[in-house]
Amino acid sequence: MRMEEQEKTVNTESEETSLPEELLMDGTFAKERIGFSRPKAIAVIALAATVVLAIVLLVAFLPRSEGHVVINEAMTSNDEAFVHPEYGSVDWVELYNPTSAAVDLSGFGLTDELKKQYKYTFPEGTVLEGGAYLVLYCTGGTTATDADPYCTGFALSQEGEQLYLLGKNYLELDELTLPMLDTDTAYARTDDGRFAVTDTVTPGEANRFGD
Repeated sequence: MRMEEQEKTVNTESEETSLPEELLMDGTFAKERIGFSRPKAIAVIALAATVVLAIVLLVAFLPRSEGHVVINEAMTSNDEAFVHPEYGSVDWVELYNPTSAAVDLSGFGLTDELKKQYKYTFPEGTVLEGGAYLVLYCTGGTTATDADPYCTGFALSQEGEQLYLLGKNYLELDELTLPMLDTDTAYARTDDGRFAVTDTVTPGEANRFGD
């Protein structure tokens, strides 16, 4: 009888010793120690996910024309509308700074394919003043030089394509879907932020329509 009582005592002590570890595995002991239940943890995670989603949606739907430089006008088939003194009748893209503050474009990029985000990179010291315009010459085969740093090295397709303006660290600042354009017509931003085809091309100036 004494041996059985001794064995029972040993077994009881063993069960009591392992009890907190077993309880810790199912969360009960942990909950009592830190005062934080599993439902509360799930609620906190769900709230954090909701906040992150709200921020992402807010950024996605903010008007892109506010707060930074935008693509303002582009021509994909140039004959006589605009003639560069050195490059002749080239495709071109115009940028515009709608803000009142100067924007440093150093290290920013322009491309027509996201697989090559920085086909053209703005050189150091490129600053676009508030309310100012900048024309980039889309000359296939002619790259930027110190004498003329605004040659992109790639031409635009008259059939239509995408244009992307990128900030540093691959941040997409603006995107423009170019349609098929007739020769000597441009695709330009209107006052309400939309785009329309115009045969009154204004590189480096405010856009006009129907003049």
